[in-house]
Amino acid sequence: MCGICGYFGIDDDNLIVRMTDVLKHRGPDDFGYYKHGRVHLGHRRLSIIDIAGGHQPMISSDDSYVIVFNGEIYNHRDLKKILEYNGHTFKTSSDTEVLLHMYEEKGPTALGELNGMFAFAIYNQKSGELFLARDRIGIKPLYYMEVNGHFLFASEIKSLLCYKGWSPTINPKAVNDYLTLRYVPGDTTIIKEIKRLSAGHYLIYRDGKIQIKCYWKPPRSHGQKAASEEEYLEEFSELMENSVKRRLMSDVSFGAYLSGGLDSSVIVALMSKLVSEPIKTFSVGFDYKHDELNEAAFTAKHLGCEHHEIACRAEDCSLLPEIVHKLDEPMGDAIIIPMFMLSRAAKKEVTVILTGEGGDEIFAGYLFHKIMTLGNLYQRIIPGIIRNRVLTPLMSLIPAKVMNVAFQYPAYLGNRGKLKAIDYLNLLEPDKMEQAYRHLISLFDSRDKDGLYNPDFKQQLTEDVNSNTKNNQDHFDPSEPYLNRLLGIQFEHWLPDNMLHRQDKTGMANSIEGRVPYLDHEIVEFGMRIPPNMKLRGLTGKYILRRYAKNLLPNEITQRKKMPFYVPIENYFAHRSFQDLMEDLLNEKSVRHRGIFQEGAITKLKSQMVQREFIMIKQVFSLMVLELWFRTFIDGT
Repeated sequence: MCGICGYFGIDDDNLIVRMTDVLKHRGPDDFGYYKHGRVHLGHRRLSIIDIAGGHQPMISSDDSYVIVFNGEIYNHRDLKKILEYNGHTFKTSSDTEVLLHMYEEKGPTALGELNGMFAFAIYNQKSGELFLARDRIGIKPLYYMEVNGHFLFASEIKSLLCYKGWSPTINPKAVNDYLTLRYVPGDTTIIKEIKRLSAGHYLIYRDGKIQIKCYWKPPRSHGQKAASEEEYLEEFSELMENSVKRRLMSDVSFGAYLSGGLDSSVIVALMSKLVSEPIKTFSVGFDYKHDELNEAAFTAKHLGCEHHEIACRAEDCSLLPEIVHKLDEPMGDAIIIPMFMLSRAAKKEVTVILTGEGGDEIFAGYLFHKIMTLGNLYQRIIPGIIRNRVLTPLMSLIPAKVMNVAFQYPAYLGNRGKLKAIDYLNLLEPDKMEQAYRHLISLFDSRDKDGLYNPDFKQQLTEDVNSNTKNNQDHFDPSEPYLNRLLGIQFEHWLPDNMLHRQDKTGMANSIEGRVPYLDHEIVEFGMRIPPNMKLRGLTGKYILRRYAKNLLPNEITQRKKMPFYVPIENYFAHRSFQDLMEDLLNEKSVRHRGIFQEGAITKLKSQMVQREFIMIKQVFSLMVLELWFRTFIDGT
């Protein structure tokens, strides 16, 4: 795991040093620079494989190509054998050199043969062409920008901000999207000039022109039953074991995050099966009855792990300024605090961590997968006129306290949550699946935003949205099973721009490499191919994973009810450290200075927090993170 950066056309040799130095947390072990005319490349290295021989930037044997690479190619040894058979010779045992030879032989088509997580740049010294690529799922980040006729790229936004020949412009639509989703989706960022290379894409920069192409996306499947349940289970078993085995490839110490849930428990069980020594596991709790520390400890003891626990408390909100700086982009989910703390604790023992991210997304483990599947059934069975004129009005009469009984999270749904559920019912139409999905995962919706923005920002937002209107139709074949279409949507931004972004940034903030076995592209493709009832059977999510887990873990673990990894922010807001930070960030003077929100709207929202409603507390937290981001990345530039 590393940090990479570079630029074309800027006459400043010191810039590459500054851009590289700011990525030191991503690679504290080594660094290097490359210059060819007005082309500069920089690299910071976290040494994982071939510690002695993997120095970068790395130049090909004939001096034609130069590479800077962030990530791991898990099948590099197999690829190396093929390349050696074809006449290639190697100086090191690193996956970087294999990647360089693969590109030398096959160009962009080499991407289809890589199994790994990666973001890299290869410069062709003869043609002057720069090639950038990002892994299929978006596990590793890569940003770029073109300003004043110059092209720059980097693993993190803060590296691009080292170039002072421009002034960042805020993207109003990205701010609006952030408030909706708690992260900024797609290939744009909150800074207009900076773009994100999308997962499964590559970019070619030559003669001042940018060309971007997609080389992979989740495969479409109509979910036909092509095999028996046992055959699917046998195939999945082989894929899982191979995936974990690949991710144990390391010349440094490794461990795993263990939440107590099914996904991480399966990963640790497989690691224990494949490795002779005890696995080092790490869990975080919140000093309240709904955390899963006891469950994690039970699993760790059963598997003979060397287990470590940490506690995340209200006073740890004081870490937010440091965390926001490391995140690069605003992320309005309180989970960023324990994730940062967990990686910091893990770094004392290991350098590589395996995690359970991706299991819910591939095999339908979230509550909203069940809600939307039931909603689809509801709209197919009950005519629209009955839904809209009878059932929806009846639902509005149900007290919020009654609805809260069915709420999965250990917080109060409240009247605002009740209204959100009613609004969802109005989106239950076959052509509104993406809209319904976005509504369910949203934080601020149209009700919340009415009266939130000040007039000037609202005007900017209207102009920005009108000038960037895109066809927002469902990208998936309507003849596909509903669940497969729903799962496919998550690969557009939920996984790369949210889940994987925060894992990479919180981990690399502490020089920890995170690996995600469930997101091996072979498992993703398998998950999209199998019938829906192998994922969601009735109201049981991750059906095939649960069946597989029975061969690895006792019933106490495999039959455990799924609990969300939930940070009890409602228990924190009364604490002095939280209140002081909130007042500093969201006082009237601060809101007025930022020029985005109506002062009265923010004051009202803060006062409503005493109701301890789930949505309102999360809204205030996301606004705090946004203001911190502005102070760190805009006011400080």
